[in-house]
Amino acid sequence: MMIGAHATTYPLSSGVPDIAGVGRAGDLIAPEVFAVPAPLKGLFPHGGVAAGSVVACEGPAAWALAAAMVAPAVDAGAWMLVIDVAASHACAVEPESLREAGVALERVVRVVYDPSAGAHLADLLIAGLDGFGVVLLVDPGSLPGPAERRLRRRLADRGALVVVVRPYVLGRPTPRGASTDALVATEVIGAEGIGTGWGKLSHRRVRAASSGRRMHGVRHVEICLPIDDVSVDHAPLKQ
Repeated sequence: MMIGAHATTYPLSSGVPDIAGVGRAGDLIAPEVFAVPAPLKGLFPHGGVAAGSVVACEGPAAWALAAAMVAPAVDAGAWMLVIDVAASHACAVEPESLREAGVALERVVRVVYDPSAGAHLADLLIAGLDGFGVVLLVDPGSLPGPAERRLRRRLADRGALVVVVRPYVLGRPTPRGASTDALVATEVIGAEGIGTGWGKLSHRRVRAASSGRRMHGVRHVEICLPIDDVSVDHAPLKQ
């Protein structure tokens, strides 16, 4: 399946059926709010992420939080597009990390975007909304005005969700890029499963704070990641 120019796509898990024309956002009944796992409900005014939104996650647990956020939508039947930037190895999305977060990999397609190929990431992102209800990617940075307006129109038309993850490097400020409706910042406050120089990390205790133009103030929750149970009542929430 080819989406846009200079992009290679492949499923994250084996045994995926032919997905041409399947899972398009327009084919799904788009909820007014995308449901999220119970521990994350306190981050959002209506207990979930508003359809048609761009949400950014940042901080040391940004990828884990983003994966947990989208897991219920994918579990409910939405197809998700993951866009990896070829030159951004530190931000590559591993299938195992998505699986640990409860994401149904059989409904996930990954695109490796190569900046040197000449195509614009904004075009790939906008094209992806024609085929997927959820898009997850590294923050593409600020978009040109016309590209951002096209993205917003497509998001509103499809009732889809875009989640961007801002790269995190210890000791460096997090770059601010794409315009978003909500920002969820993470801070690791503890870990479970690790002894003094030994053990296997099983969970991280994370403090998350959400803010933004659709958030009506700053909201805080303390959670463990990965979330053990991402199942939710998939009945759409009413705003």
